[in-house]
Amino acid sequence: MTGTTVHRDLVHSTVDGGELRLDLYLPDVRPAPLCLWLHGGGWMRGSRTDRAEQRLLPLAGAGVAVAAVQYRLSGQAPFPAQLDDARAAVRWLRAHAGDFGLDASRIGAWGASAGGHLASLLGLTDGGADASVQAVVAWFAPSDLVLRSSDVPEGPLPPFVTGPLPEPSFEARLLGVEDVRAHRDAARAASPVAHVGPGAPPFLLMHGDRDGLIPSEHSRRLHRALRAEGVDSTLWLLDGANHEDPAFDSPASLAAVAGFLRAHLLP
Repeated sequence: MTGTTVHRDLVHSTVDGGELRLDLYLPDVRPAPLCLWLHGGGWMRGSRTDRAEQRLLPLAGAGVAVAAVQYRLSGQAPFPAQLDDARAAVRWLRAHAGDFGLDASRIGAWGASAGGHLASLLGLTDGGADASVQAVVAWFAPSDLVLRSSDVPEGPLPPFVTGPLPEPSFEARLLGVEDVRAHRDAARAASPVAHVGPGAPPFLLMHGDRDGLIPSEHSRRLHRALRAEGVDSTLWLLDGANHEDPAFDSPASLAAVAGFLRAHLLP
């Protein structure tokens, strides 16, 4: 493990009069691959600092520079605001990475749950060359929002869910609608699986096979679609793991992420 320096509260963009910030976790050893981190929370809650000690600091300690990014939540703005904010962060990193001794010619996107959905869209949709990413890691992320109303959980609700799920659903709130089933075109347009095509960057998909919120079929389905288009995709199913399971923060899981990013982002 290497030493880590953290630069906090860096403003990556200003939207509607509000500043959006990121925290940059820099390993002392260079060269270091650079990736965004996009937090989960159903696009409705959560913070870029969530699980920093369990997840972001260890990855930086393994030699990967991580930019933990703030994006607008669904209560602040509907989709595609969240994707726009992630793209703005990529552009900021490309413009300023040299100030921190980083090479931003190749950038990765890493996210969990809702953040994994956004990371996948960063890799699969065209936001311009300055907002492109060259590798994607998506943990237990929804890949098809159309399916969410009919998904069958593979396990019990994870322990952090202490009350009923919201109504309207997380996905409906993201889209700014009452019922996703009445807005299938909008849900499809916001679904990573709908944007898979040749030339997409390599993907590492990780999902528990006992997920009580987002079934692993979402990662399986995206993996099949990517492979069908000739895209380099790896699917890692964690045996017995639920949504946001501690198994994802294990040394083995984080080593897989670090190894994947080093392999695809360093010259």
